[in-house]
Amino acid sequence: MEIERVNDYPFTPLNPPSSQIRLVRFQRDRSGSIIGWLENYSIEDPKRPNFIALSYVWGVAQFSHKMVINGSSFLTLESLSPILGAICDDALLKGHWWWIDCICINQGIDETASLERSAQVNIMNKIYEKAEEVVGWLGEGDKECEQGIKFLRVVFRNGQRLRDQREMVELGDELNDPKAWASLEKLLLQPWWTRVWTLQEYVVARKFTFRYGKEKIDRKQLNAATIAIDICMKIEETLISNRAFHAAWARRRLLNLYQKRVPMRLTALMAYVGDSKATDPRDRIYSLLGLAEDRYLSEAPAYQDDVNEVYIGLVKSFVQLYNDLDVICFVDRFPRFAADPSLESLLPSWVPGWRVATIPAVVPLMVSQTAGHHIGNCRPSRHMRDDAISYAAGRIKGPLQVTFSDDSRMLNCQGIKIDYIDGVGGLKLSHGDTDGGEAAWNRVYDSINSTSSANIHGTREAVSQNKINAKHATMLLERIGRCLLLNRIDRYLKCESPVGYLFDEFQPLCRAAIETPGATQLHPRFLDWFQRNKDLHIQGHSFEEICKASEKFEKPREIKLNDMSNMYSFLSRFTDTTMWMLRRLMTTNMGKIGMVSCRARKGDQIWVLLGCSVPVVLRRCDSKQSYEVVGECYIEGYMKGEIIEDLRGGTANLEDVHLL
Repeated sequence: MEIERVNDYPFTPLNPPSSQIRLVRFQRDRSGSIIGWLENYSIEDPKRPNFIALSYVWGVAQFSHKMVINGSSFLTLESLSPILGAICDDALLKGHWWWIDCICINQGIDETASLERSAQVNIMNKIYEKAEEVVGWLGEGDKECEQGIKFLRVVFRNGQRLRDQREMVELGDELNDPKAWASLEKLLLQPWWTRVWTLQEYVVARKFTFRYGKEKIDRKQLNAATIAIDICMKIEETLISNRAFHAAWARRRLLNLYQKRVPMRLTALMAYVGDSKATDPRDRIYSLLGLAEDRYLSEAPAYQDDVNEVYIGLVKSFVQLYNDLDVICFVDRFPRFAADPSLESLLPSWVPGWRVATIPAVVPLMVSQTAGHHIGNCRPSRHMRDDAISYAAGRIKGPLQVTFSDDSRMLNCQGIKIDYIDGVGGLKLSHGDTDGGEAAWNRVYDSINSTSSANIHGTREAVSQNKINAKHATMLLERIGRCLLLNRIDRYLKCESPVGYLFDEFQPLCRAAIETPGATQLHPRFLDWFQRNKDLHIQGHSFEEICKASEKFEKPREIKLNDMSNMYSFLSRFTDTTMWMLRRLMTTNMGKIGMVSCRARKGDQIWVLLGCSVPVVLRRCDSKQSYEVVGECYIEGYMKGEIIEDLRGGTANLEDVHLL
């Protein structure tokens, strides 16, 4: 949607707009009205005055606030009026030069203004880096939110105590005030935290100060307080909503990566801030270019370009520059039709609909675990390892045979068909908070019954006198558990899991779900998952029958059936895969086992595409000559490039694949 921009102010042109900026300063005249002076400067000029940059939320793009700048009438955002008033009435702020985008950039609708806006957006990171300070405006005076900033300083003051307490950590009297936590939650749910442009403004600034009314807190104190909040939430998880906490936590993590000069990939950033909002959907890309190591994937900001062409261009650039198809897997995370069903036909199925607000994740996809590849992730710097193990299903040496149609609607590549999806397990998703935030998901996916002969009647190895062999049942259950972990030890998908990893936790969880289905000691999320998947038939027997027939441990290890605190426990890893990565248990027509996206359905095909790290689910289109991309897939026996070896040995067939 194009913003209506109406302003007859005679801007002095920036020459050139890629290196000059305008700065403004304000004061009140005798009548109390705010007047301003606007001047052009080279951003690199050492004689340029120091300035403060404003980080704020436009709100409704209504240019109706009248003021006078350089003696001429000037219209600016109505939402800016209280901010300008606060600047003029604050002894520490008034008199400074300021950079405020809706004043310092020509917001007109003609071509000259559009070109200037694109050029200024392209140097936005430099503007915020050069500012002596960036002020993050969270809102005007509201006693509850002002109390939230005061309480942040209390949390900050208690941070060291919380970190020093190794055992028996307690909140203490100062932090045991529900009203104070409620005021903090309201502060962290202010719109500023979810605007996509504020992320870059926050991260690149040399000095950043938050202001809400007359209260303020600097970035360093906020980040220390955020760590303390994390500790407090582990003591009492109901103190504050996860949605409110994530807002500050995500910015803290990206600031940490930026300051440690850890390279951040554009696609990883777009996924990690997938719940952020932008008035212009092109800004889902443009706003992050200043942080991304591979900003060259996108053309320079050009607001005259069609948004769908911008999205298509990013994918084409990724594929052509990197000789890599992994980027198409993001269509699972950002389905093209989710924001608006009428938009489905505007994007090819292999192009993510980046405008969609989705649950942010550090490692949202299997292709996000990339060692030497190009998707990247936003895991903590201490977990960054060059020797991390990557999936390599369709990895080959040499150039790919990939082309695009003249109208950029079809991607032509090569692949090997593995099998059809026969049955898919059920899954109940409850993401976000019960307060109904936009990114909160509450969806139920029903189980889809298996019907193939391999899954109903089984194989000779699986069945003995209509009963499953105990050793085979144990092997199948261990493979199912490995699929649920995506064959990785940790949530960052760095390290391959050894044979039997966490099986001594998975099997007791399954047995507890069978023997005491109403037990309160079993985590309700796992219990619900088990009930939705117990009737899924795999190689001749239901999942429940497989669990019952598997061999018990002689000396079972004592495990906590309800403990999510250990990130390396089975329950924690299970939650990472099912709740955060949105994966469902699946069996194929030939009885193979794997995990697929929630959008997958019976009859979809599983392929290994050359140039893609993981298998993908494709859905045949009506033309029967082309496919729609559904999402990535984990399938046992095909994650390490095994099918490429079969291709070289002549036991697999390579086909041309046309993705619509």
